[in-house]
Amino acid sequence: MLTVEEIGKLLSELPDTWRTAVFVAVTTGLRVSELLALKWADVRFASGEIILSRGIVRQQIGTMKTEASRKPVPLDAGLADVLTGWRGICPYNQDGDYIFASPDMDGHQPYWPTSAIADHIRPAALRQGSPNG
Repeated sequence: MLTVEEIGKLLSELPDTWRTAVFVAVTTGLRVSELLALKWADVRFASGEIILSRGIVRQQIGTMKTEASRKPVPLDAGLADVLTGWRGICPYNQDGDYIFASPDMDGHQPYWPTSAIADHIRPAALRQGSPNG
């Protein structure tokens, strides 16, 4: 668990992709496996919700296991603004694209949870001095 201050420091250490991903995670409570499996079509800006329909487990993209895990996540105006900003600058921004698509796979696959955390988020947490890095 990070404090609000630690989250702010972490966000300041991250490049756009990961700053956006961490912001979405901390404001929605999504698991990393759910977050990285999101596609732009899952974000319903008009109705103010994010639809969960897939997750990543052991480097495999699959459907959500339970009905409870498929419940829509509220999308407030602040989060919608962050996602709209990210969509405007990210290279993979079509409805069928993953929101956090890996450039190593030409955007056809998301980043995998283990590499996202180990290669990007944990090093930033350690740089900002988080005891939870």
